Amino acid sequence: MSFVRLTTVAPDLAVDIFQRDDSELSAISSAVVAWALGQAEVEDPRVVVALSALKERRVSDRVRDQLWELVQELDELAWDLQESEAGDETLVGYAHAFARARAANALWYSLFIPASSETVADCMYEAQAVAGDVNGLLDIVRQVLANTHPTL
Repeated sequence: MSFVRLTTVAPDLAVDIFQRDDSELSAISSAVVAWALGQAEVEDPRVVVALSALKERRVSDRVRDQLWELVQELDELAWDLQESEAGDETLVGYAHAFARARAANALWYSLFIPASSETVADCMYEAQAVAGDVNGLLDIVRQVLANTHPTL
């Protein structure tokens, strides 16, 4: 296993994700993306197209490429805001742009079908970075697994 960024914020969860089957990984990825997008206002037609493709489980390279363009645009906006020397308003703008970029990137990782442990771990890392909320991420994963395995 190569370096997994999720280990830097949730090492136990990172180990656990590599023990999950395809259906669990897919369910976790979808729930995590919904949670991340719910925290960041990412209003762009490319997100709508990607969510529709994900729901239908028919993701093309074109959809992935277009969403990746959005991720890059949002990252560039965040970097530009971070590098500017303005005051508190710019910091708020940076935090918002950073959150939007992370949510879009979580969605991008979820577009790899079938889901792999690596892409789901990256999706989860990006999602928790939206608000720096590892506990929220853990709650989402627990809910998904409880619904997948009601006896847990």
